[in-house]
Amino acid sequence: MSSAADPATFASIGPQPARTLDGSRMLLRGLQGVIGVALLLTALGLWLAPGASWAQDVMLMKLGASAIAGMAGLACLQGFVRPTPPKVEIDTIRHEIRLVRTRGKDRYVLDRCAFKDLTLVENSGTHVQLWGKNSTLIAEVAATDRVSHRSLVTALRVAGKL
Repeated sequence: MSSAADPATFASIGPQPARTLDGSRMLLRGLQGVIGVALLLTALGLWLAPGASWAQDVMLMKLGASAIAGMAGLACLQGFVRPTPPKVEIDTIRHEIRLVRTRGKDRYVLDRCAFKDLTLVENSGTHVQLWGKNSTLIAEVAATDRVSHRSLVTALRVAGKL
């Protein structure tokens, strides 16, 4: 038998909150989508505008401007898509929480937080909120299975957070 270390490297991946509570990312993505659509319509409008000049010296400028605006518009629209939220893994044996993002077969650990490093734990019924370093919300867990909820609460009590 052999044991292997976790292959994830944390030097290139900075810790990120699972979501922001103020909605700033949503507003920026919305603005990015509006700019992307405007750039694509501008690229199309250069060619369809009534009274547009079809002189040869202007055609090259129109072609370059529409190509740049079209590519920039597509790039903005690709950034407009909402990223998939990371999965929350709660390991009650190792007493830690992991935020994991999967892309195909690859698995990236975005953040790890031990139970002892949590700043705040709110438990109300079957709903548990876990606040990590710098008072950022790491996870909200709504356990439907009584055994897993009891295991989580017991592990948090052992760590001294409940």
